Amino acid sequence: MKTDPKFQLDAHLTRDFTEFFWGAIDANWYTGGKATIDGVEGDKINMLGLGLTLGYTINDNLSLTFGYMSTINDNDPEDVRMDKFMFTCVYGWHPMIQGMNRLKRE
Repeated sequence: MKTDPKFQLDAHLTRDFTEFFWGAIDANWYTGGKATIDGVEGDKINMLGLGLTLGYTINDNLSLTFGYMSTINDNDPEDVRMDKFMFTCVYGWHPMIQGMNRLKRE
């Protein structure tokens, strides 16, 4: 089995609605990834997707996002079709961030 490299390009147009709430229009493009199994070659992918992401920042360390993405060039029967819902909870901590927060209070 052999698989060619797959390339991906993502783009996001983001807008802050409030200090804690934001949204984005997302686009992605995937190409490549042709697989060969026992000498039989498959097709490379060429997929475009559009989506929407909404995010909420709870505090400096915790944020939640909800997103949806779908392919837009999937008319042929052999095309990859994707509808994706994502829910993400991200927690991050770093001593530098905590130090900056202490400086803000002083």
